[in-house]
Amino acid sequence: MKKIILSLALVTGLSSMNYAQDATKATATKKEAKKEHTPEERAKKAATWAEKKLGLNADQKSQWEVAALKRVMANQPYHEKLKGSTTPEERKELRGNMKTNYDAFETSVNGFLTPEQKSKFDAIKTQKHNAHKAKNKTGKVITDPVEEDIEVG
Repeated sequence: MKKIILSLALVTGLSSMNYAQDATKATATKKEAKKEHTPEERAKKAATWAEKKLGLNADQKSQWEVAALKRVMANQPYHEKLKGSTTPEERKELRGNMKTNYDAFETSVNGFLTPEQKSKFDAIKTQKHNAHKAKNKTGKVITDPVEEDIEVG
């Protein structure tokens, strides 16, 4: 009886050690994986997300991809500058420039979305904005049913 219990404990211990080793494997974080994507890949991913969430047709998807690529390419220098050391005034100016690019993206997107798609898009933006505000107030990440793997704003 002792041998059976001892052998079960040994098997359980070995299997839990195997599981613990799998958990310690180095995996890329979400931000690291995001950095590896080219602007074209990011635009394609954004278009796929919009197709799934907003029900875009093929023409709308291609238009979304073009608009997203323009936005990503226009904001890329600002993101690089933000990574370096900047003053608060510079950061505010850079963010203002990025917001201008996003507003241009949003204007072009609203030009080809149907009213139903526009309302869905606005609801998603509002939901993400509220989740971001709540995160800033509490300092805790609130789970958002909208996928965070896409840049909406």
